[in-house]
Amino acid sequence: METYWIWLSRLKHVGPVWQKQLIEHFASPKAVFEATEEDLTQIPKITKTAIQSILKNRCLKEVENILETAEKNGVGLLVYTSENYPKFARESKQSPIVLYYKGELRPLHTTVGVVGARRCSPYGRKIAKQIGEELAAINIPVISGFAKGIDSYTQVACSRKGGYTISFLGCGPDVCYPSEHKVLYHQILEKGGAFLSQYPPGTPPSPKYFLARNALISAWSTELVIVEAGEQSGALWTAEFAIKNKKTVYAVPNRIDSQEGIGTNRLLAKGIPPYLGIQSLQASKEKRENSKRFPVMIIPESPILKLLSDSPATIQHLSKQLNLDVAEIMDQLFELEMEKQIIVRGNMVYRA
Repeated sequence: METYWIWLSRLKHVGPVWQKQLIEHFASPKAVFEATEEDLTQIPKITKTAIQSILKNRCLKEVENILETAEKNGVGLLVYTSENYPKFARESKQSPIVLYYKGELRPLHTTVGVVGARRCSPYGRKIAKQIGEELAAINIPVISGFAKGIDSYTQVACSRKGGYTISFLGCGPDVCYPSEHKVLYHQILEKGGAFLSQYPPGTPPSPKYFLARNALISAWSTELVIVEAGEQSGALWTAEFAIKNKKTVYAVPNRIDSQEGIGTNRLLAKGIPPYLGIQSLQASKEKRENSKRFPVMIIPESPILKLLSDSPATIQHLSKQLNLDVAEIMDQLFELEMEKQIIVRGNMVYRA
């Protein structure tokens, strides 16, 4: 039942990695809801905090309110096991078990994420529109973040040419952000596109949600194109997530004196292949079909490892520095510990 999927997805101190392990162990979210303390302690390495969160949060009132709001605002629920939840997106450990959506969902096999600077140059705007139109022409969906600049220019161009677009939001899927995109929001819906979010309907936008939104863009893209990106651009975080999940990433070359091109040019310098038009995507597809090997990519270091370079840190400090809640941090720490890159002792985290 949808009720228990939402309940599990909303638990504090139980992030996506643990949620999936719980579902795998108990077979369903409802079984997790009904599990005893003894049952829960059988999960390898599960924390006492996670167990207590499950046991002490058995009220479904919040879930009922979410379902009521969703129905009222025409918002659907996409669960992790649905056929419309792409297999390649499930492979990302951080992919949520529940997504809320507004619009039309379609089965996805190949998608291209396109992201970039909000304050883009005329050159960036031109390339974004060109990419959107070309992807529409060959019937490849565009995945983006509905932000000002590169994201929206690509989506508008794709949608106007009859293409399919999916926008991930850092707010509820029924909340238009930025608000000045209201006309575009409704146009995309009218053209059969969709808006997705891991946050329930009615959730207002917040800066702390955008990093998770960027991770979703990368998870739902089989390939990712960075059109323009400044030195501290969020698009570079999206690229980092994509590379970590072994997605092919392209960077559009830019002038060396362009502020908007600093990020993309640095990606190129690190070995990311250049995007030189739609033929870049087609050549990549042919290469993958003829070989099981992926292009050699430079995997960027985890932000957590960067923060631990000089000295150990508490879990709360890492949470504050990366603007992520403790459950998300715990999921990432679990992965890094399994990879023997860190050591967790109580509340302290050390680099191995």
